[in-house]
Amino acid sequence: MSREENARYFESIRPRSALAPFKLWMKLLPFILVAYVAAYFMVTGGKTPKLPSTEELSRSGSQLGFVLLVGGVLAVGTLGSIFWKGLSARRKINAAFLHPDVSALLAVYEQVYASSSRFPDVAFYRASSRALAHACYGDAASARRELASVDWSARPPVIRAMERVGEASIVMLCEDDPARGLALAKEALSMVEFPSPVAGSDEGRAYYEICVGIGEVLTGTATPDSLAALEVHNQQTNLPVAWLMSAWGLRVASARAGNTVGAEVLRKRLQKDAPHCAPLHRIPG
Repeated sequence: MSREENARYFESIRPRSALAPFKLWMKLLPFILVAYVAAYFMVTGGKTPKLPSTEELSRSGSQLGFVLLVGGVLAVGTLGSIFWKGLSARRKINAAFLHPDVSALLAVYEQVYASSSRFPDVAFYRASSRALAHACYGDAASARRELASVDWSARPPVIRAMERVGEASIVMLCEDDPARGLALAKEALSMVEFPSPVAGSDEGRAYYEICVGIGEVLTGTATPDSLAALEVHNQQTNLPVAWLMSAWGLRVASARAGNTVGAEVLRKRLQKDAPHCAPLHRIPG
């Protein structure tokens, strides 16, 4: 049921997605070209043009080239703007994790989501991000207040999953109840299924899979395959929180396996990237 609900949800928000302006331009481009051709015939009196001379071809080609150039600039500009905003946000989040308390990270999230106010369900993404920020700094109570600040009940599974994985993160980072954390993470992962591939869904699932992997490490049920998957996520993710969480899980796994060298490498990296996030520096018993 979750798959169908999620599919309907994504179909309903497609017109409001970040790539909507680019897609709209691509749909309009053929009509713009037709309008250009029609205007050409109107200017020439409706005559079917004879084979143009080199000079005419050059002039017409330049005009058509200008239209295509404008279209290309708009299309590339839209994609470039989206890419740059994402890169800028990641840099700010990375810098905020160096701050001695959570305030800098919360401020970055407010800025990021304020600029995305037209994005569907932005309030839920904001609440989820703020909750994870508090959890990384060891404040379970504030994290849960953030999750409780919005009503998740009426949203589709893919949105409600953020509340489940948020609670899983709180439990694993701030409390010693790994079995419950793993159960919550698995529940959340099951809620982000789709009947067919959705652009960006693999990246969206990454954090859920990371939390499942961490839960398995903490409960002592991790397998070589699940540890390898956690390692892949750690190497490939572009999301700061996902990298920190996966690095923490791998450090715990290395320490418990007696791999002191590997554990020390990850300890130093976590100390460098998130020096004040106490939960990310502990090895649960």
